[in-house]
Amino acid sequence: MMLGVTLRSMLGRKLSLAMTVLTLALSVALFMTIERLRVAVRDSFDGTISGVDVLVGARGSDLGLLLYTAFQIGDASPSMRWSSFLEVEQDDRVGWAVPISLGDSHRGYRVVATTSAYFDHVRTGRDRPLGFTAKNEALLNGFGVVLGAQVARTLGYQIGAAITVQHGLASAGDSSHKHQPFIVTGILEPTGTPNDYSLFVHIRAFEAIHEGWNGSVPSQGPDRHAGAEDRLAIDLSGPEFEPSRMTAVYVGLKSKRRIFQFIEDIEDRSRKEPLTGVLPGITLSHLWVLVGSAENALLIFSVLIVVVALAGQMTLLVATQDLRRREIAIYRAMGAQPMTIAGLLVTESAVIGVVAAVAGVVLTLLGTWLAGQVLGGYLKLDLNAFMLTTSQAQALVAFISVSVLAGLIPAVMAYRSSLQDGMRARF
Repeated sequence: MMLGVTLRSMLGRKLSLAMTVLTLALSVALFMTIERLRVAVRDSFDGTISGVDVLVGARGSDLGLLLYTAFQIGDASPSMRWSSFLEVEQDDRVGWAVPISLGDSHRGYRVVATTSAYFDHVRTGRDRPLGFTAKNEALLNGFGVVLGAQVARTLGYQIGAAITVQHGLASAGDSSHKHQPFIVTGILEPTGTPNDYSLFVHIRAFEAIHEGWNGSVPSQGPDRHAGAEDRLAIDLSGPEFEPSRMTAVYVGLKSKRRIFQFIEDIEDRSRKEPLTGVLPGITLSHLWVLVGSAENALLIFSVLIVVVALAGQMTLLVATQDLRRREIAIYRAMGAQPMTIAGLLVTESAVIGVVAAVAGVVLTLLGTWLAGQVLGGYLKLDLNAFMLTTSQAQALVAFISVSVLAGLIPAVMAYRSSLQDGMRARF
């Protein structure tokens, strides 16, 4: 009964209330979108290489090495010798070691040179193994290439497609590897990490396409594999295809209790090539400390916008109170008690809050989709999937509650209004 009366009353002021709801919905959407971006960034970073105990690379910045190797952000890190990788791999404390080499790309997506062990040992999210939506038995045999989910979806590649890579991060125009195509042998399941935006080839195939290169200058000699009918059957096991340098190594230890001693030995300056040992979790925690202030500033800013919008709602209800005195007087004349009148205004505030919250969630879906289209490829994030978290649900309940409270002031004003004041003619 009360809800029906409230809705009919609101329809008489639909334009002003629609503008109020839109303002509130936009503020809610801004808050929710910022929170979604924050959660997506953290989840993606924390879950990219959850199965890796130590990241080993050339001596340099821990954070720079991690961002470049695992997240494909920032400038290229110094390379390390292949002989150093073999030493790490043969260490008794090491359970597995996966080499990583970067430097080429395909239409703006990075190429990650590694081995098939990458798909066996590297985990994402909460220790979730990498899965395939499609694959054949070859995987990284010969010149096989495995595509991340976003690469395959965006470029429309299927199993068996032939692709060529470019030197560096050129998105087009570079044809230095045009006679050395790779064959798509697998497509990974979506992970919401930079893996979705990567192409994976064998590190020996990566070395083969750079055979005879002098730094970044292409070889002038013929490609010994040009014209090969079966690119997946090419034997790359010979010593001539053993890399000389690489970017980094993902390491899994047999016992995590020896992790700090392992890093100390890796970074020993008496080694032939001193290296850097990075603990991904600890290094990321340092990153979150660095960006924590910016996160808090954005969160406070979005909360302030919501507060201002709620203040606008209260202002509108108070400002229209004088115009509604005759309406309230009619309710009183029909026998409505003062508490009933106050309840109508509180119900109106609750309806505004609920509608604005629902509209805000819808706008958040649209906002995260747009952000995914614009920023997804740059930040290597999957923003298309939106799931309401516990904190976001609590924030929505708090918003609706405050919206109801914002209606208390006009409700008290209506409670105190008199029948005579409402019916008195004004000139």
